[in-house]
Amino acid sequence: MKIRDALESDLNSIAELLLIVHQLHVNAHPEIYREISHEVAVDFLAPRMAEKNAYLRVAEVDSELHGYCSAVIRNSPSIPLLQPREFIYVNEVVVRPESRMGRVGQALIADLKELARQDNIEEIELDVGHFNSGAIAFFKRQGFEVLRERMITGTGTQ
Repeated sequence: MKIRDALESDLNSIAELLLIVHQLHVNAHPEIYREISHEVAVDFLAPRMAEKNAYLRVAEVDSELHGYCSAVIRNSPSIPLLQPREFIYVNEVVVRPESRMGRVGQALIADLKELARQDNIEEIELDVGHFNSGAIAFFKRQGFEVLRERMITGTGTQ
């Protein structure tokens, strides 16, 4: 398995992977997430390739993409309530369903941790939906801990 920077020629394959994980979100919360086409996924991902202070990495096995990780370097706001800090925020980690037991996700996270070390960044953060128990278990196995929980309620206006 080879982990490398994504190339423009990878965009169609990465978009296919994004559609897999996005559909999980649409199914769980159609009131929040909308259905998207492959073309929309490509258009959404393309700017990430040129984004400064960002990572778009792919896992390649036998010249075929089996997963990708998209992440960006962020800074906490400089306000009296928060410590100033720099961290990596993970947008997505997506692995083909048939490759999920093949350590592809583990390799992508290990790669991201190494990139963080090289950039002297001490923390990596991400959000994961409560409905995605497989992802929660995976990230816990990679050393992630729950930092906060986001909650939602309706207002009764309908």
